Amino acid sequence: MATERQIAANRANARRSTGPKSNRGRCVSSRNALQHGLSSTTPPQQSLPLDIDDLAKALSRSEADESEAVMATQVARAHVELLRARAVRARLLAVFDRHRCTADDLRQLLALDRYERIARGKRRRAVKRLFTE
Repeated sequence: MATERQIAANRANARRSTGPKSNRGRCVSSRNALQHGLSSTTPPQQSLPLDIDDLAKALSRSEADESEAVMATQVARAHVELLRARAVRARLLAVFDRHRCTADDLRQLLALDRYERIARGKRRRAVKRLFTE
């Protein structure tokens, strides 16, 4: 059971950890996920030459029912998401100069790992559903 001192410390920490207070801070914080475009639900027009519908058709059988076509589309969408994360990483690495790499640059690379890991998991689960059902 938590002591009174622990409860007071938890409450003090919670008050400090509630996010930005000023309008400017909230505005900056709200744009964080848009920095590299990976959080958007629609890919940028020029990002990848791969079409999700064409990829989904290639993944599914010609006599596939509607549920299989939906699962193939989920696999294709997850694969394109993964390719987008890898393309951003490649662009970021191409800009880096090995001797001028800053801590912020490394933080960006670590943030990209999160998006790539999520995309890989989505693709893996979608492939599993497609080929086991």
